[in-house]
Amino acid sequence: MSDAGDASPDSFDWKESALVNEAADDADRSVTFDEDLWLDRLARQIGFGWIADRLPGQIRPSYLYAIVMILGIEIALQGRSYLVSGTAHIFQNPFFILQPIGLLGAVYGSRALCERYQQVMEEMNISERASSPERLIRIVPNWLPWGLFLGTVSVPYIRMLSLGGPVAVYRDYGLSGFLGFTVANPIWLSMAAQFFAIYLSIVLIAPWRLWKSDIGIHFLDPEQLGGLRPLGELIKHAYYYMVAGLIIVALIVYEPMLSDPTVEVTAATNLFFTLAWVGTIATIGFGVFILHRFMHREKRRELRRLEEVRKRYTNNPWDIATYTVSQDKEDVVEEIRHRMSIVSETNEYPATFSIWSQLLISIVLPKAVQLFITNI
Repeated sequence: MSDAGDASPDSFDWKESALVNEAADDADRSVTFDEDLWLDRLARQIGFGWIADRLPGQIRPSYLYAIVMILGIEIALQGRSYLVSGTAHIFQNPFFILQPIGLLGAVYGSRALCERYQQVMEEMNISERASSPERLIRIVPNWLPWGLFLGTVSVPYIRMLSLGGPVAVYRDYGLSGFLGFTVANPIWLSMAAQFFAIYLSIVLIAPWRLWKSDIGIHFLDPEQLGGLRPLGELIKHAYYYMVAGLIIVALIVYEPMLSDPTVEVTAATNLFFTLAWVGTIATIGFGVFILHRFMHREKRRELRRLEEVRKRYTNNPWDIATYTVSQDKEDVVEEIRHRMSIVSETNEYPATFSIWSQLLISIVLPKAVQLFITNI
């Protein structure tokens, strides 16, 4: 008698458990993301890559660039202002310390979002499910960070020209103001441009390319979200960074009103903040809407396909009172019904009260902070 015939239920269960544990371990393995981002490549061009390679550990050139530039410029400008005038901007507006913190957070957030996006692509098994997986895996176009950087960096230079040019800015605002226009702002904007490029790629480009892809929906997903929960949660997570950024901007811009109730913020400032807030809502709204419509479309498409198959095995399929199924086809029709039930039960993201409440709170929070400060 073979060994297989002597196998006991206990030994079989043990083997099955081992296979399940092995599969779970494979699913839990983190995805390593060690590619250079746009800011890493830019930092390498000006020598930070050479320095990073000679430091202990594996520090990214963009991290080194951000730390050195932020600390160097802030200490130099704030220190010079204090020596010349006896005060510094950070003493006049304590919330100004949030600016370098926010910039460092943007550099860190850029890589964190990219790492998480790669994990999402791995979890969704895009490389095997899509006919053109690179379009989803390589989500940030090369031109986007450059376009954002060049577009935004032109603003302070145009502003400087409107004030009479570099000489007039130096005369009216001093050396600190001149360096702020010509040196500090471009450096700050390079960090912001990379983050915005990655954010927009995740919340706008990724859902749109998903809509245009052929990966379909994983209807056997035990979470009943078609296997798209990781992407939906990442879109929501990316928006949290924007919410934090808007709150930081509100605290910095409106701090003078906290220090001096007689100070009034201009209508232009209020309009700019409101437009930025509405713009972020538009991005998250687009991402969630496209994800929802994609799931809705794929569900309806699969249900129509299954219904066409069911009708081929059914007599009088349009009439509930008279339709019949041949005895030899009953198992097939029952299987089709089971599959239709699985498809119908798949939720369309965002599908739960928790998801909706988190999104709504994060949308309202920046404006609530602004209104609270302006009406305190």
